[in-house]
Amino acid sequence: MKVIKEITTTSKIVNYIQCDICGKKADRCNCWSTGAFDVNETEFKISIRQKDGVCFPEGGGGTEYEVDICPNCFKERLIPWLDSQGCKAKRKEWDW
Repeated sequence: MKVIKEITTTSKIVNYIQCDICGKKADRCNCWSTGAFDVNETEFKISIRQKDGVCFPEGGGGTEYEVDICPNCFKERLIPWLDSQGCKAKRKEWDW
């Protein structure tokens, strides 16, 4: 005889992405594009990482930082701020 035990689980999924600066929501695909042929991506490639906390053989914990920024805030707010701090972001043209 098989005795069935019912288990209820809860899963968390991303409902939408929202810019942490201006509040703009990404579209239903969680993309920032505005049209079928638009490319409007924000991808962070970070070569410097800051992580703090404690680490022991049996475990540990700390803090990591993560933000969601729309392409407009990235170009119009973050890049000018980085420039004002003396960090000149690389700018390059691309094509296919």
